Amino acid sequence: LLLFAQIDRQKTATETGSRKCRELFSAMEAIAPPLDNQARPNDQFLQPPVTPKVFALDIGGSLAKLAYERTYRYKRSVPQIEECLEFIRENILQADGADASQRGDMTGGGAYRFKDLITRTLGVELNKEDEMECLIRGCVFMLRNIPDELFYYDKHATPAHVFVSNCLVDTFPFLLVNIGSGVSILKVESPTSYSRVGGTSIGGGTFWGIGSMLSGGDFDQLLRLADQGDHRKVDMLVRDIYGGDYAALGLHADVIASSFGLAARSPEQPRCLADAIKSLLITVSNNIGQLACLYAKQHNLTRILFGGFFIRGHGLTMEVSSDSLSLVHTAHLGELKNYI
Repeated sequence: LLLFAQIDRQKTATETGSRKCRELFSAMEAIAPPLDNQARPNDQFLQPPVTPKVFALDIGGSLAKLAYERTYRYKRSVPQIEECLEFIRENILQADGADASQRGDMTGGGAYRFKDLITRTLGVELNKEDEMECLIRGCVFMLRNIPDELFYYDKHATPAHVFVSNCLVDTFPFLLVNIGSGVSILKVESPTSYSRVGGTSIGGGTFWGIGSMLSGGDFDQLLRLADQGDHRKVDMLVRDIYGGDYAALGLHADVIASSFGLAARSPEQPRCLADAIKSLLITVSNNIGQLACLYAKQHNLTRILFGGFFIRGHGLTMEVSSDSLSLVHTAHLGELKNYI
């Protein structure tokens, strides 16, 4: 749950962090200013660095993420990878003040898939780093050094994002659910001891792919559509079957019995696109949340951390995982570890 970005981190650290946490935070701010701390009409285009020396890439199945200079982040969809590489070449490798000490690290499947294109475009050989190792080490670094990196979502609270004071606290073991195009679920026992215990192909790419086929919109447009929809018009609820609660099994009337099930009753009836997109988002989110809970129980873990670009600080998505912990900067953990 990375890009919950409009957070006054300095104020939060001052009010809730210990003196040591604030000192660490101030030191980190020197190299890592708050992400997207000002709203921009087109916020994926960030300002070029002044004297860039280091950059890191994380190329996944849907997005390519770049960290450079003072850990500014830049993202492009994978089909636009050439544009991303041109940005690196023009604004980092050829920038005024750049020197021969530049280096770059790369992770994700794209580190292998686009190896020749990257070498040809940038004229440099990048170090390829293991994706899971980058994810874990980036996560551990943030947990140990950034105050209020962890939060949980409570729609009844004000504000809904409730931060957990985690600085310098041992959080191991925990389950890390990384939601990208697909989903990887990792059991993390220490910074160097971890294993992938499961996953699912139904992830962010599923929502984006099906949603794009239905609407032609991009990811952010789909989220806005979901906010306008009413999933109860397409999802079959317990009350649609039993006429109300199913008290014997403890099922509330509003519990979803069958995703999109109501739409099948009258397929000829026109449906609102926003309703379908909201149902799709809930379907994917519920599936991930349920799997995460089952894996946590299987491995006797009491902490679940959600990360990845899918959630995007979106209230509806986070509501499904409201009893879990989320990370402010998780969608960029891979390239941030490389950068660090």
